[in-house]
Amino acid sequence: MTHQTRYNASLLGAPDMPPEKRKAAEEKFLQVLERIFGSASAVRGTYCEYLAVRSMRAENPKEVRTAEEQEVINRWETAAGEATQSVFRLMNIAPGTPVFELHVWNSRTR
Repeated sequence: MTHQTRYNASLLGAPDMPPEKRKAAEEKFLQVLERIFGSASAVRGTYCEYLAVRSMRAENPKEVRTAEEQEVINRWETAAGEATQSVFRLMNIAPGTPVFELHVWNSRTR
């Protein structure tokens, strides 16, 4: 995607996939997420919220999640799952091992 989004995606677990197909799948994944959330900034914001909740709970896994925390987790995981399935269907990628990973950076990252 463009540099303004401040994130990109990697398709992991598909070592035999040609680089062009991998790049196309990664770009399509981001496009589908942006369609689901409405904008690139909403994708980035939701993912950052998701990471924050996961990080807090990693430190205290026995604490009960609040409804708001669970909503953030559900919103991200549902959207990422839908985007993954959509791309796999469109590009004839066998489901299973391959997964998308989102990489987000801040204004200090080059």
